[in-house]
Amino acid sequence: MNRHQPERRKLLKVIAGLAVAGRAVGATEGRDGNRRVLVVGGGLAGLAVLDALVAAGLPVRLLEASSRTGGRILTLRHGLAPGLRAEAGAEQIPQSHYRVRALAAKLNISLVDYPEPRGAFVFRHGHKIIHFHHPSDLPAELTAGLSPAEKAEWPYRLHILYAKNAEPVSVEDPRSALEWLRDLGLTQRGATFVKAFSTVDPESISASAFQRMSQRQVERGKSQIVADGTDRLIRAMAERHRSLISLETKIEKVILRNERVVLVDNTGTTHVADRVVLALPLKPLSTLNFLPHMPQLIAAWRTARRTAFELKVHAQIQAEEPHALGVSQFAMALDFPHMTWVLPEVSPDGQAVLNATVIDKALALVRSRRAHGSQALEQLLRARLPWLQTLRVATLGVDLNADPLIGGAYTYAPAGRPVSSPPVRENLLTLAGSDFSHHPGWMEGALESAERTVQAILAS
Repeated sequence: MNRHQPERRKLLKVIAGLAVAGRAVGATEGRDGNRRVLVVGGGLAGLAVLDALVAAGLPVRLLEASSRTGGRILTLRHGLAPGLRAEAGAEQIPQSHYRVRALAAKLNISLVDYPEPRGAFVFRHGHKIIHFHHPSDLPAELTAGLSPAEKAEWPYRLHILYAKNAEPVSVEDPRSALEWLRDLGLTQRGATFVKAFSTVDPESISASAFQRMSQRQVERGKSQIVADGTDRLIRAMAERHRSLISLETKIEKVILRNERVVLVDNTGTTHVADRVVLALPLKPLSTLNFLPHMPQLIAAWRTARRTAFELKVHAQIQAEEPHALGVSQFAMALDFPHMTWVLPEVSPDGQAVLNATVIDKALALVRSRRAHGSQALEQLLRARLPWLQTLRVATLGVDLNADPLIGGAYTYAPAGRPVSSPPVRENLLTLAGSDFSHHPGWMEGALESAERTVQAILAS
């Protein structure tokens, strides 16, 4: 007897039992005989795959676990003054991200510039508030120990100084980003700045992954943002295929057969397809129950990648207050908030939304204040930005560690693991999403992965 026969019989019984239990099993073919595709996940990548496969004439449906589409794109408006929004997730669109820009043009959605800085920049150092116009203006107490080249660079771009002209680093290189930068000449004081402003811990990420990330930062150019809310991209895409999207359909089991995939949702309903696209971030993807076992490609990604988090705290200020004080909306510090910036909209009564970021290791401080409500978070932010008298925290945003579906999560290749990017396709399964792209954490990455996924499906 074939040694796989008992296992196969058991699997067939499971599938038969689900069907007999009275739950509908979806059809596997469209009217024209094309192979049916199911997309799991209604974020930007999932919606882009759905849109492209519909255009190609394939029978396809999208299953989304939550009550909304968008995934790691989440625009907040509740609690803010009329006309204002905050972005809990994806936000910036660099000039080099041509896929996102092309999508916005296709949907007739305009992009706008961030407000130009007016006045001095601010660096908060301990209890001192330092105003400066150029990095060379910063006082010696802050820059002591930096090299002359480091002193001439913006504090949050010291890694770019070294990475932009460095020789390519092999994926086999066991060094961390910080070890690599030190070998290139980064000073001990410079390392303090790099650790404070990097969205990924330079002591954890591999040198090769960090170099690629840094080079893409050089290429990005000036960033823009979707006018009136990044969720406009999602709404426009979802409306095109509303009848093909099933919300509140949480997939819990993925049963793999030789020629079909059976998905079981939280109600026990089964969905059968010839091909399945798992358009989910790495963390929730890893929680799915795969039968008879987890596919190798997912196990490989779990081993090869870690996730770092960035959180944005949103506050309202009088839009003209920084200008009246002679400072710009950009403030920097070695601790929370590492960076601040203002979104482009201004309410009828002159208010705007200020973003303040916290990165990775500093998350615990903000999370502890956040747990006590907006007032506790506002007290912390007021203490860190004392010159802004009109500041008011209006939304708690989203706790990224508790909800990995929201933006601000970046996958990266850790140091000491010489692994290239794992495959994104295995038999009837394909992975899609920015976590599995060359732009993790960015909308461009979501669209890049969707493009690759569609090409693979159409070629099969």
